[in-house]
Amino acid sequence: MITVHAYVYAQPRHRDAYLQGLRALQAATRAHDPGCLRYEFWQSIDDPDAFVCVEQWTDRDALQAHLDAPHHAAADAALDAYRARPAEIQVFESTPISL
Repeated sequence: MITVHAYVYAQPRHRDAYLQGLRALQAATRAHDPGCLRYEFWQSIDDPDAFVCVEQWTDRDALQAHLDAPHHAAADAALDAYRARPAEIQVFESTPISL
């Protein structure tokens, strides 16, 4: 499984539009990306312009398919106008273990 933490930042005056764009991307991802296990985002309690998107994918191919998908490219382009700074992205790979 692949887990992604994407820390993203809206321009304060465009926070509502940015949030709307994140919601649209979340809905499109859940509807169109079969390898998506989880796709959620939260707003920071300390900084209302900061968000973290947490994604879980079946594998690297599923994540790459998402990144290459038309709905992702369209959402990314739409969100660009409202970004305060580049995203900070962390990608993790997990392996099942026995307890």
